[in-house]
Amino acid sequence: MKEQGFGKIANTASAAGLGPAPTTAAYSATKHAVVGLTTSLHYEAEAYGVNVSCLCPAFVDTPIFDSGEAIEMDKSKVIAQVRKQKLMAPEHFAALAIRGLDKNEVLVNPMPLRRTMDITFTLFPALHRKVMQFVCKTAREARLDPR
Repeated sequence: MKEQGFGKIANTASAAGLGPAPTTAAYSATKHAVVGLTTSLHYEAEAYGVNVSCLCPAFVDTPIFDSGEAIEMDKSKVIAQVRKQKLMAPEHFAALAIRGLDKNEVLVNPMPLRRTMDITFTLFPALHRKVMQFVCKTAREARLDPR
């Protein structure tokens, strides 16, 4: 791509890579790494005409929720909690992703509340802490062996 002077790279992470994701620390860490790599490469590669973006979906209606493991958790409770979210159709996220890639957006994330959570995390840390504690409490209630 550098030699030809153009190209597009789309890395896939998750909304879990954009901020705290209680109860999924290992998963979140890997997604943070992808976001960090992509955002750094985005600026390095632009000098060569190469666009680099990171797709950060959240709550897209895919089989991951049904086929994924719920380690030490009651999977039915986890799935019930996920189903309370408004899941996005994969085709809808694909359209958003293509639009974001065409605009050379660094991060393509469809979560309307993402910016709100970023602001909350920065300006109102006590409120953000309460939200994260609620997430953890909900997850603990789904554990098979609550500790």
